[in-house]
Amino acid sequence: MKNRLMNKLRLAPLCFVMGTALSGCVINVGGHSSSDYDGNVNRVFGSISVSENRQVGSLTTVNGGITLSDNVKADELTTVNGGVTVGNFCEIDGITVVNGDIEAGQQLVSGDSIESVNGDIILGFGAKVDGSLITVNGDIEAADLTLTDNIETVNGDIRISGNSVIDGDIIYDDPENNDNPSTPTLSIADTVRLNGEIILERDVKLEIPDTMTSKVRYKSSAM
Repeated sequence: MKNRLMNKLRLAPLCFVMGTALSGCVINVGGHSSSDYDGNVNRVFGSISVSENRQVGSLTTVNGGITLSDNVKADELTTVNGGVTVGNFCEIDGITVVNGDIEAGQQLVSGDSIESVNGDIILGFGAKVDGSLITVNGDIEAADLTLTDNIETVNGDIRISGNSVIDGDIIYDDPENNDNPSTPTLSIADTVRLNGEIILERDVKLEIPDTMTSKVRYKSSAM
């Protein structure tokens, strides 16, 4: 899973936008523009910040974070070393991060998966994601989530609450040569609807309703 995320990031464009030089400053998109739409922004060093009520293309940075204010529409958000913070009522085409947390406010709409290798995924109330939530070393937390695919991690805790609907599976992948001795926790509220299964390839502490125990599948030979 980690290799798949890394390969995806290698394909991200690493050009510059509007002649911006290499620096550690923050690009503010829409702060002084009269246009309702700003195109793609690609950075090597520096963060990207988008003002509220803007529409932008894809945002890519290698060493820096990405911040969207409220009511922003954007294409895919991609960063290697930096977190992603999304405000309330935003619409995006997915997020891919290597080293950094992903945090979103209320009513996020994502047209594709949200993925981090080393970082948490924390989604505010009422997110709708047309894809998966995936981490390797990070927690996943959401309330009243609507998800069309899987929730997947190796070492992170998963907490799903409210009237969430998960159409796919919840998967704990085999940690293989894992140096992390701690046992992660899967916590699911009894108001959550899980249409798929709970697939465990490692030891996991389960805090799930009795009605979901029949969905648990152990796939590790060590179990």
